[in-house]
Parts: sequence; C-alpha cells; structure tokens
Amino acid sequence: MTEHPNALLALKNAWSGVVAATERMRELESAVLALPPDTPVEQLDLNEFHGAVAAHATAVMALRGLIEELQRRSQATA
Repeated sequence: MTEHPNALLALKNAWSGVVAATERMRELESAVLALPPDTPVEQLDLNEFHGAVAAHATAVMALRGLIEELQRRSQATA
C-alpha cells in the first residue's frame, strides 16, 4: 500500500467517513433511546433518523468496497 499513496489516502478518507457517520448515530442515540413507549410515530423526525442511517450505511459500504478492491489488488500482485 505504501507504493500506492492514492489507495492509502482513499482508505483514510473512507475510514474517516465511517467514523463521522458513526458519531452522528451516537448523537441521536440518547434521543432515540429516551423516547417514551407511547410516543406517536407521527411525532418522530424520521427524516433525520433516515438520513443518519443512510449516511452510515453508505459510508460503511464504500469502505467495505474499497477494502475488497484493495484485497483483490493485493492478491493480484502477490
């Protein structure tokens, strides 16, 4: 990987994206867990929850795809 600075930079950036998305999920965690059981679904900010989950899922899948590609490249050169 040291021969491929762009690959290393991509890995670092993708990793940071997952961490940032995870932090957003953690920010929402206390609010979600504190919801009273009788809270009407209509009162929830489902768009905010959806956005946080979608960003996390996208970041994780991008990182996974990058790692898989780097594994393929590594195996091809081995």
